[in-house]
Amino acid sequence: MSRADHILDRWADHPTRGAPFVARHHEAARPARQGPTPGWLSARVRGGLEARGMLPLYAHQAEALAHVGEGRHVVVATPTASGKTLVYNAATLSALDEAPDSRALYLFPTKALAHDQVAAVDALAAACGIDVGAHAYDGDTPSDARRAIRSAARVVVSNPDMLHAGILPNHDRWHGFFAGLRYVVLDEVHTYRGVFGSHVANVLRRLKRVAAFHGASPQFVLCSATIANPGEHAAALIEAPVSAVTDSGAPRGARTFYVYNPPLVDGARGIRQSYVQAARRLTRALTREGIPTIVFTNSRLNVERLTRHLRDDVAADGGDPESVSGYRGGYLPQHRRGVEAGLRAGQIQTVVSTSALELGVDIGQLEACVLAGYPGTVASMLQRAGRAGRREAPASVVLVARSEPVDQYLSAHPDYLFERTPEHARVRADNLLVVADHVKCAAFELPFQVGEGFGGFGAEATAEVLAWLANQRLVHRGARRWQWAADPYPAQKVGLRGIAEGNFTVLDQQHQHTVVAEVDYHSAASTLYPQAIYIVGGRTYQVQHLDWDGRRALVDPVQVDYYTDAMTYGGVRVLECFEALRLPAAEVGHGEVRVFERVVGFKKIRFATGENVGYGEVDLPGHELHTTAWWIAPAPDLGLRCDLPRHRVIDALEGIAEAARRVAAVRLMCDGGDLGTALVGAEGEAAPDEDLPTVYLYERYPGGVGYHEHLFETTDALLDAVDAALSGCPCADGCPSCVGAPAPIAHEADQPRSRSTARRVLAALRR
Repeated sequence: MSRADHILDRWADHPTRGAPFVARHHEAARPARQGPTPGWLSARVRGGLEARGMLPLYAHQAEALAHVGEGRHVVVATPTASGKTLVYNAATLSALDEAPDSRALYLFPTKALAHDQVAAVDALAAACGIDVGAHAYDGDTPSDARRAIRSAARVVVSNPDMLHAGILPNHDRWHGFFAGLRYVVLDEVHTYRGVFGSHVANVLRRLKRVAAFHGASPQFVLCSATIANPGEHAAALIEAPVSAVTDSGAPRGARTFYVYNPPLVDGARGIRQSYVQAARRLTRALTREGIPTIVFTNSRLNVERLTRHLRDDVAADGGDPESVSGYRGGYLPQHRRGVEAGLRAGQIQTVVSTSALELGVDIGQLEACVLAGYPGTVASMLQRAGRAGRREAPASVVLVARSEPVDQYLSAHPDYLFERTPEHARVRADNLLVVADHVKCAAFELPFQVGEGFGGFGAEATAEVLAWLANQRLVHRGARRWQWAADPYPAQKVGLRGIAEGNFTVLDQQHQHTVVAEVDYHSAASTLYPQAIYIVGGRTYQVQHLDWDGRRALVDPVQVDYYTDAMTYGGVRVLECFEALRLPAAEVGHGEVRVFERVVGFKKIRFATGENVGYGEVDLPGHELHTTAWWIAPAPDLGLRCDLPRHRVIDALEGIAEAARRVAAVRLMCDGGDLGTALVGAEGEAAPDEDLPTVYLYERYPGGVGYHEHLFETTDALLDAVDAALSGCPCADGCPSCVGAPAPIAHEADQPRSRSTARRVLAALRR
């Protein structure tokens, strides 16, 4: 039993807490399984591995290196801290040792991981006595250093965004590097899914095209967290057969996993204590006893809230508040590097993070992990849990459930967390809008020959895209090739991670317009509207002005006891139905839709109590999106079948829609923000009195990435899962945790929305 387990047991035994842990799952320590060192590794690499205590190899490392030695593309999908890095570092160093002109490109989804891996490859190279010259090449790299890296680096460590916008468009300056490109490493490939993954697959098409132009055909080594389809997913990304290594031989320390459901405040309505405050209390109990702890939250706002609270707690307990730090996207590079160094040195004992630290950045030895809310996928949950107890030490992990249908379902059915096969990752590389963007970029990099395809996107389809670009005067067709004919660097206008290009810069106008953060385009309207409270590093700012066209927000430091939460309005209109099927009392379909979204106001919520203390209006431009959706349209007589008035049926459909969105996100292995919901009539307006509104689940990306197709194909399984999520709530009969916040009741005699009514309506749709 770990030190953290003892503390958690004492904490749970407090007489005022009852039995807070609804589940405990213990995983015993597991010894190492070893495999033979491949003979094809160079003598100096074998010597360096032995000098650093890395031999004998773990079984999965030996298996993966055997595949690499045979010239196969390989993906290693094993748990956190299982030694996946050794596979590609050993292969790369052997290539560099035996062929001085060889080069390797390492790609990581975040800058933090890239910088961390430069140190790792340099350390192993030094032990092997091999001159590597590994360098990080990203948006933080100074311009003078970039020139030196292009000419001298043998290993370039970067990210897909920089490859897309900085390296490939300038490949002529990288001739020596691309000509010798032997290995391309893609780490954390489970993160390359959905929209981001579809873009990355197209960037890799461009990479292979440029490498071929310079005479290279690189071998791919990919690494992933444990997902159900690593081989399939990796093959979809690189469009080539991949050998999958999934059976880890690494040792693992004992780990105890707790599920904590905060106590009920109002049993009749199923209202529970704040999960953020519950995570705070748990973390305080651990930090008070000196347990190094990482806390994961699902939003940047909660990172700042918890960081502020925990600093206050540590100070009140007589400790140093500087030992607590936040970590999230939007922090400036020097801030992130400082936090990482502080964790490794032990100066920072508690860190509160979004998914930014979910991946394999070396942050030293942590003994406990607190998850403030289910992150949406089992794979992500296991990645976060694996950040504690690295290097064979025991660990304790606590999942604090939110008052959300999926979290409450997991609290009632914790076996899902420990026994279910992790989810499948999905990409749709042939999304037409994504492909069109990258064909533009590829045409700028190299002319397209007539009859040339674009990766797995066939020659005929590629020609159609090029003809469309020619009509826009972006490319020109000659006798034998299509030539770029517009302004340079189209990649700068193509974002890989969001709906539109251009981050927003947050400027402190009281301190010489110092840059305090960056916010992505999709999040700007809901976080940077005028009067919004924006929090960074535990400090609160109020937005005074949002310059939408200039992509900047002006803020002032303020001392307030509340934060703000945006309220949005939207609608959906069907443009084309691809397929439909009939249920007994509904029609299910999927197809192309137009979605309109607009932020119309905000709520002020007090930090300490979570109560609403005011409202405000917002006047920002709306956002129109052409995308794809899955929908279910109830029959007009559904109310008669249920023996319920129309407004009660609509109320139940609202609850079903919210549960469906969360359940779909779990099943699709996507972020909850990748899907939106709406209840509207067939023409995008409020349904007329004689009809019932249609429930839409739409994808928040132009053209979609294929989620709608999978939802349609698995409609029965989706509706079964929605029913299970509704039935799993422990409340008497309906609460915000299972059926959401109810609409105003039309008649005094009516009861608030109940989950039994929602299940009754759901059942009526299907029989």
